[in-house]
Amino acid sequence: THALSSEQRLKAMLKVEAALGSALAKSGIITQEHANAIQEACRADSLNAQELESQGAKAGTPVIPLVKQLVAQTHSISESASHFVHFGATSQDILDTASVLQLKKVLQSIYRNLTRIDSEFTNLAAIHKRTPLLGRTLLQAGPPISFGLKVAGWAAAIRRGKIRLEEAAQLSLCLQFGGPVGNLSSLDFKGLEVSQHLADELDLPLADAPWHTHRDRLVNLASSVGVLMGSLAKIARDISLHMQGEIDELREPSEPGKGGSSAMPHKHNPVGCMHILAAANRTPAIVSSLLSAMPQEHERGLGGWQSEWPSFKELFSAALTASSIMAEIAEGLEVDTERMRSNLNAAKEVVFSERLSASLLPKLGRVEAQNLVGALIKQSIKQKRTLSQVAAENTVVQSVLDTDALAGVFDIQEALGSSSAFIERLLNKEVS
Repeated sequence: THALSSEQRLKAMLKVEAALGSALAKSGIITQEHANAIQEACRADSLNAQELESQGAKAGTPVIPLVKQLVAQTHSISESASHFVHFGATSQDILDTASVLQLKKVLQSIYRNLTRIDSEFTNLAAIHKRTPLLGRTLLQAGPPISFGLKVAGWAAAIRRGKIRLEEAAQLSLCLQFGGPVGNLSSLDFKGLEVSQHLADELDLPLADAPWHTHRDRLVNLASSVGVLMGSLAKIARDISLHMQGEIDELREPSEPGKGGSSAMPHKHNPVGCMHILAAANRTPAIVSSLLSAMPQEHERGLGGWQSEWPSFKELFSAALTASSIMAEIAEGLEVDTERMRSNLNAAKEVVFSERLSASLLPKLGRVEAQNLVGALIKQSIKQKRTLSQVAAENTVVQSVLDTDALAGVFDIQEALGSSSAFIERLLNKEVS
């Protein structure tokens, strides 16, 4: 992902170093001319991200070779200004804040994708508010549901995920600036003032104190991404199951070269859902690795925070890819309502067994009602007739339900129950 690339990481680190020069000047620690020289050096395009990473592997952090080069470049502009490059900071300050800037940027793209998904599913749910669909429990046929209710559930999960992410990001993505042990001692008593100016320069919140070995905020954000990936995967799982040949109620948007098979020309594979599910499969391990890295030693950790960035990079890249693919699926999802009705009809009305039992229960009692309906279902299957036909001929059913009441049991729209009310609640509330 471009926003998470090594080149963008270098740009983010340079942005932090340049902003630090400005913050030092605003705090009266260095002159504006010194700050200008540092900023000019940070704009130089002679730095190579790959080389810095290679050198950083030996040094322990890419900030060490970066600062060395920045000092040299600043020295060529102003010798006295070069003394104040990276002044007051430690390597982790630059890397953590650069990470925050990168994650903040990629989150904006994820938010846009989630908004697209929410919007499309909200519209689809409204269109199919009363569209009947075979409900399925434990992968078996269940009572009919509203397709709109199913899609509204998808939309609401995405909306909750976006809100959860935004709240976690607001708490988590803040400035890191503490110097070697988190007290900015080299800045005497101006540490907090410089911190505030630096936060303002970078448009980041200022934490109450540096958080070098307190990673709870960032891991909370990662956990929110993990939950979002689970929601995206649930939707992808549903859509891919609806795309099964025997069901064939939904189809991913098609285009030449997408979803084909090397051996079976007839196939339209759910490749979008496949990519989302594959990304989601990796997510728990990534979040787990970040949780494992949380016990970090004293004021600056050894190995813990250094292991985080590859995990964050993979996690946020996966979320960006998965949300982008789901947005494309949502915007072009093909809905086959005739197939939905055909699959319902193929069930020979046995999926109305719960409603039939419930209508008989007040007069017959639970056990007798369920035993009777069970016998009627067996008769229906054996005779290859609908459940309503065999029920209408049964004398016990006739003694409890008149013709209109029995017809109501098998009325598909009545069987949708409170679907419309739930759809309204899911789609109209800010948090569902």
